[in-house]
Amino acid sequence: MTAFFGQNQTGKHRAGRVLGALVVALLLFGLAAPVHSASRRTRLRLGKQQLAKAKSLHANLNGTPKKNRREKDYLNATRRYRRVYDLAPFSGIAADALAARAELYHDMGAQFGRKYWVKAIEEYRFLRREYPYSRYRASALFNIAQVQHVHLKDWKAALASYRAVRKAYPRSRYAAKARTAIQQISKARSATRKSKRAPPTHRVQVRNIRYWNTKDYTRVVVDLDEKVRFQDARLSNPDRIFFDLFNSELSPVLSGKTFIMEEGLLKRLRVAENRSGVTRVVLEVKNAQDYSVFTLPNPFRLVVDIRAPNASTTAKKSRKPSSAPAGGKTEVAGGVPPQSVSPPKPTQDGKLTNIRALGLKLRRIAIDPGHGGYDTGTVGATGLMEKDLVLDVAQRLGRMLQKQLGAEIVYTREDDTYVPLENRIALANEKQVDLFISIHANSSRNRGVRGVETFYLNFTSDPAVLELAARENALSQKSIHELQDLVRQITRNEKISESRELAREIQRHLHGQLRKTSRRIINRGVKRAPFVVLIGGTMPSVLTEIAFLSNRTDEKILKSAAGRQKVAEGLYAGLSQYMENLNSIAMLPNGQKSAANPK
Repeated sequence: MTAFFGQNQTGKHRAGRVLGALVVALLLFGLAAPVHSASRRTRLRLGKQQLAKAKSLHANLNGTPKKNRREKDYLNATRRYRRVYDLAPFSGIAADALAARAELYHDMGAQFGRKYWVKAIEEYRFLRREYPYSRYRASALFNIAQVQHVHLKDWKAALASYRAVRKAYPRSRYAAKARTAIQQISKARSATRKSKRAPPTHRVQVRNIRYWNTKDYTRVVVDLDEKVRFQDARLSNPDRIFFDLFNSELSPVLSGKTFIMEEGLLKRLRVAENRSGVTRVVLEVKNAQDYSVFTLPNPFRLVVDIRAPNASTTAKKSRKPSSAPAGGKTEVAGGVPPQSVSPPKPTQDGKLTNIRALGLKLRRIAIDPGHGGYDTGTVGATGLMEKDLVLDVAQRLGRMLQKQLGAEIVYTREDDTYVPLENRIALANEKQVDLFISIHANSSRNRGVRGVETFYLNFTSDPAVLELAARENALSQKSIHELQDLVRQITRNEKISESRELAREIQRHLHGQLRKTSRRIINRGVKRAPFVVLIGGTMPSVLTEIAFLSNRTDEKILKSAAGRQKVAEGLYAGLSQYMENLNSIAMLPNGQKSAANPK
């Protein structure tokens, strides 16, 4: 073909070039034809796939602190939403995708400039033009007016848009809002420059609602733009818990949404604007004993935990016992009889907790590698990132627990993915794990500081511990002190006692292992702290800081596979010793109990 196009001296050759171009065009058309000729069913299926991916990207953005959100991540999500429309413009999901795309542009304006507010208006107008009878027709027009009014300060255009809302949708809830906005703009325009009022503040928007739902435990997370005041209550017939969020409004994507669940404590979730400026979230539940609620900032979230009666022990009792009752007969693989058992040991404080008195067994363990994705955690002097280090240690620990103790491992993340803090303990509760360990690496402004320390959930007044908790939680000092009331509400004495005991064993064995690599490793002890990642757990749970990456010597040790293996072995030894104290060491297939320290 190259030789053919290279001959350009005669009319015949020019005609050949035209013919060649036509051939290329036909080939290109032929390649594109299957996409355009695909059945409506196929295109709808592909459109739904793109919508699911776009929603996932959107949710990740909502779960990311605003200061860490990147423009390219927003644009990637907007392209996915647009692809839904391109694939299935004939379906209802196309309107949903365009509304979400406009919402993303709306958000981007505050971070990346007014051009995205202009794009948001264009997208809302496109949505109204393409789908004039969709459920977004009124909200889209009102959102255009809001952007013009609040963000672009184009009061003339905003007045025209607000008036159009009142004229076109006089019976909608947006008509009253438009009337109020028109009055506000009129007052501001008529005042003198010195007394001129700023446009009214935009209400806090409810962006997203996430939930984890099981028969014993449910966690619901409501994502908002900013902090809001709220009130909650519980009503009967039907049993429901509701939350009123003041000075708020729903994202158009959530407006009037109802989620129905087939299984679990939570049966139905409804969200709507109860009255002007008040958003109500209603959780219809079945067989729920109690609930607790707390808030987290950056971004602001409302977190609700719902529990069934005796949720913390139901899962344990339903598990198959590891040994037969007295007088019974037990079949063991390989014909080896089970070893004799001894009663659990008291805690180091000389107490016998209910977990020990009841002889409850521990088999399923959650391992939480801290940070991940955009959240790198601490970065050492030579570039070792905490998120990579703790993931490697977590996987080493998990393999040992599976191989040596036959434990079932649940990871909160298995790759370089960002997982919001409140999601991690919710996953552990959902999977009904027996123990939870979160692995982190420390840092200090003093580069000479070294050592290991382990924490359990409780309040504290230690400024150094609060500083560390603030760093791990990405919260301000004020928010850390606010967490003390939260911890007091949702922490149970039984879990505190066992968590402290678990922390002691992990700290002792971890320090012992690391001293084999460096005699100067300091044992910084067991401490209590309000770590968000531990809040709401129904099992003994700890957070361990395995070293100081800010110290060059510690970083050098942990950059080697041998050093990471020592850390994993120390954690393993602590966990297995704790389980042995409870008489909960898992039995291997041959009936032999594993050693406390693998070789």
